[in-house]
Amino acid sequence: MKKTILISLFTASLFLITSCAGVISFRKPGTARVSKAAAGAELKPVLFDDFERGNIPMTYSYANTQAAANMSKFAVSGDEKHEGSSSAASAYDTGTSSEWGCGAALASAYATEGYIDAAGRKFITAWVLAPENTTFYFFVNEAAANGGDGEYWNSPSQTGAGKWAYYEIPFDEFFKNIYSGSQAGNNDIDPSAIGVVGVQLGGMQGKGTIYLDDIWLK
Repeated sequence: MKKTILISLFTASLFLITSCAGVISFRKPGTARVSKAAAGAELKPVLFDDFERGNIPMTYSYANTQAAANMSKFAVSGDEKHEGSSSAASAYDTGTSSEWGCGAALASAYATEGYIDAAGRKFITAWVLAPENTTFYFFVNEAAANGGDGEYWNSPSQTGAGKWAYYEIPFDEFFKNIYSGSQAGNNDIDPSAIGVVGVQLGGMQGKGTIYLDDIWLK
């Protein structure tokens, strides 16, 4: 009697330690999910924020205070900008520990229901002014609405250029944060419910100011 044997191959997730102390993330395999409505369609970029409305509806910051790090909440600033009249700025001191430094996040002034719906988009872009060779990463937190389930996602490490520089990061290169955000979600980044966008800086990099401008989901 013939028997058909079905062998399923399982690939273990690779766990990677981020620059934030106590936060371990893993790289999500595959690509960002595309909604059925968006599949096959040419999707227009969705603006997260260009800071031209002059307000940030919600922002928060955090830091490794035990190592004397601190970071201000993002505020609209006219001191530096990539385009238009303003950007978002946050002053920081990354402290005395190499484990991790500080971070800050903001919600969009264009979000009418607490999130930006960019269903089907596959990457985030932003212009950033950060001191040369400063290391940081972007994070994107989902809202628990519109198909999102409150998961938090971190990008690979980035490097400041000392001048305005363009960053473009596919969602499939983001790592899920397994210590913050929902752990009961679908393990897919959901562009249909982008709640906040932020940056975290590594420790022992001195003091400075980081500026964000023209954040898009494409």
